[in-house]
Amino acid sequence: MARRPDARTGQAGHDSVADGDVAGSLLAGRLLVLAPHMDDETLACGGTILLHAHKAEVHCLFATDGAGSPAPLLPWQGRADHGLAARRRDEAVSAAGQLGVPSGNLHFLDLPDGKLAAHRGELVAALARSVSQLNPDFVLAPFRYDVHPDHVALNRAIRRVLRDLPRVPRLLEYFVYHRLRFVPGGDVRRALCPGRLAQIDTTPVAVQKRAALDCYASQATIAYPWQTRPILTESSLQQRCAEPEVFLPTDPAAPLSADIATDTLRIRLATSAMRYGKRPKDRAVALFRWALDR
Repeated sequence: MARRPDARTGQAGHDSVADGDVAGSLLAGRLLVLAPHMDDETLACGGTILLHAHKAEVHCLFATDGAGSPAPLLPWQGRADHGLAARRRDEAVSAAGQLGVPSGNLHFLDLPDGKLAAHRGELVAALARSVSQLNPDFVLAPFRYDVHPDHVALNRAIRRVLRDLPRVPRLLEYFVYHRLRFVPGGDVRRALCPGRLAQIDTTPVAVQKRAALDCYASQATIAYPWQTRPILTESSLQQRCAEPEVFLPTDPAAPLSADIATDTLRIRLATSAMRYGKRPKDRAVALFRWALDR
């Protein structure tokens, strides 16, 4: 297939503000979608992939093996089966088929789920190889202040890779855990500076996006007796398919603390509270319920 002209329209500093042609360029350029876990690519970018004009130029890289979800909050309650990582990989392949992405465009690093930060060197090296080989116009990565540590680690790793390149692909941050308490409107995207975001209306492909998400049965059903709810609830799936997909164009050379919001400190505090406080809180609740049932 002939290589199309570069979809990037500026130099490294140009990404500091979202311009009107981002969405149109995104749907025509060569994409590298970076997913910390299998399902992140579909949750945040599935509609965009479905609307893309050339699916053969869409690549998805999965950083972890996905073996940490679902997992019991209390270790003595049980564990996930040993085949969970293989199952999640199979689900990713099926979801990609629903999105129209060729199976040969899927790349699996199989790093430990939940421990990307501890494998930073290996992650950076693998991302550098992928960017060099695929030469994308756009790289899509999780939001810098996401609530999952793997998402944050992946954002920082790709920024480290891109800032040293002579020809920098355009970096767009996507949102997985955007519903947050303690930020205006309960949505981190609303707290960002007006005009910064690029938005794609994916309602024309909502049914197809839901079909892709339904491939992730390990996340959308209760598979173990120690589970009280699926990772992806029905209401969250419906919401994901009904709302537009939103991206933050960003300059990988700029510091993480760059002014992206009217109150960046509040965003950082809110996401940090979720990142470091939610699981201990959930464990405390699970322990209390376990004790009551004894």
